[in-house]
Amino acid sequence: MKHEIPNWKADFPIRQEVEDFSGRRRSFVINCHDGPLGFTVRASEEDKEGLGYEFASYSETSPYSALGRVRDKMARGLATRHLSSAKGPKEMLHDSLEGRITSRGGAVVVVVDGVALGIEDLERFLAAREGRGFEMRIVDLLE
Repeated sequence: MKHEIPNWKADFPIRQEVEDFSGRRRSFVINCHDGPLGFTVRASEEDKEGLGYEFASYSETSPYSALGRVRDKMARGLATRHLSSAKGPKEMLHDSLEGRITSRGGAVVVVVDGVALGIEDLERFLAAREGRGFEMRIVDLLE
């Protein structure tokens, strides 16, 4: 059950820097939205126009509970590197990718390691693994 928390709106938005897997500091804007059933907190990488890192969490009871979970997701998400471009075009470092689905100019893109990848990038990753099996899982960013 949602609790009434006085003045929580004065604490948002929050600007926060978090270190990624390479030691680079990334800046985020953290906003909170209250709905009839609880609070949604979303952290978006600054100046990326929706094509950078983004993390979200939900709490039925408190914006601060959702904020704590978002900060945990940020720390874990920025600690793991999935892509490398050391030898030219971006390549997968592992047999899995983690990111989010969005769009740019009407085209579907996935954002991995804070980088927007087009379908042609995914096609190249898959072609390099021809003959292998795969699992595809779409998850809610709030979970």
